[in-house]
Amino acid sequence: MKMYKKVIAALMTGTMAVSLAACGGTGNTGSTSAASASSSKASASDKSSGEKANLKMIFWDSNQEPGLVAMAEGFMKQNPDINVSVETIPWDEYWTKLQAAATGGDMPDVVVMHPDQVKNYAEGNMLMDLSDVLAGDTANASHFPDYVVNDFTIDGKQYGVPKDLGIIGLFYNKDLFDKAGVAYPTNDWTWDDLMSAAEKLTNKDNDVYGFAAPNEGQNFYWNLIWQNGGDVFNKDKSVCTFDSPETIEAMKYAVSFVEKGYSPTPADFANLTQDEYFESGKCAMITTGSWMLTEYLAVEGLNFDIAEMPMQKVKATECSGMAFSVAANTKYPEAAKKLVEYLGSEEAQLIEAKSGVAIPAYENTAQPWVDSFTTINAAPLVAGAEYGHTSPGLTTSNEASAILDDIMPQVFSLEMPVEEGCKAIAEGVNALIQ
Repeated sequence: MKMYKKVIAALMTGTMAVSLAACGGTGNTGSTSAASASSSKASASDKSSGEKANLKMIFWDSNQEPGLVAMAEGFMKQNPDINVSVETIPWDEYWTKLQAAATGGDMPDVVVMHPDQVKNYAEGNMLMDLSDVLAGDTANASHFPDYVVNDFTIDGKQYGVPKDLGIIGLFYNKDLFDKAGVAYPTNDWTWDDLMSAAEKLTNKDNDVYGFAAPNEGQNFYWNLIWQNGGDVFNKDKSVCTFDSPETIEAMKYAVSFVEKGYSPTPADFANLTQDEYFESGKCAMITTGSWMLTEYLAVEGLNFDIAEMPMQKVKATECSGMAFSVAANTKYPEAAKKLVEYLGSEEAQLIEAKSGVAIPAYENTAQPWVDSFTTINAAPLVAGAEYGHTSPGLTTSNEASAILDDIMPQVFSLEMPVEEGCKAIAEGVNALIQ
């Protein structure tokens, strides 16, 4: 059982290493923000050592730091004897440093946790069981999407209080559409509409591509597989279905953008990321996540907007959430639990929404996030929560990751036929499951 659960997320490890910085922009730098004061509300167990509760919370996205600081300040106003510092660690260093801290027994008190990592830390007894927090009134599990809660539930215990939703949408450059005389995407676009527009928008003379089709699951082809009625695994996740007709058809569609010259090639993406293509005006359309809004809006001259993901057989998009987890060995367990309970409250998640940095996970709190943007319509991203799919897995496996790392570059580089590649992936992963 554990083996195939670990295999599931492996499909995300190698090919999604860049896009998983998801929920994390491309310009993150390490930084720390803090505020402090004094509380009679800290619990007796936390005060037994005579120390004031000083909590450290870490995340990997500097774009979201202002929102987290505002949430921490809201908590400290109600709990003036508990100090909370917020530290940003770049994605490339985040998990390495967290693993080292956990191994050394010096894990930060509160950690923003990724659904593809939580199982590793939970099974290593590094995280506190927060089931009582999610059973309470303030941050009750019923206020959050089931798929986010379930992503942080391991063996019946809950190891994260939902923070936000990262939803994939279709971003498009309005100036490039206007120049090519192509109508903007609508929320009812199909695959045919996307392909037709990509053809018209591709201008090789000006080095402009119509669409970015990278070798990435989260930002790209997972969504196509779901839209075509397929999946990566069967219902009980005991069989990899990468060789199903629906998945093969979706992958052929994905690769066809490269075949037809409407997308940069893997070699091109080695020089410029899909974000850099979009930000520089060299790519008219890109499918990416809500977490990129802050970065894109900061790019001078980038005139863009957003539509819902195109559909084939059904509407579908990647929609995963992050969560607040607590270190099992924190010196201040009650204060830390009180903090994450507040961070999962309607009050705190409205603060996050109004900051514009992330779509809050708490029910009916997303509208202030949409309203925080005046030059774009962010509502199509929120709509994706209604038909969203969570990530294919929760943990990592080097063995399965190696299979995708070997085969997918060959498929997107047109060196291996799509059907052959999909069947090889399914065969290899199913051998690991067995």
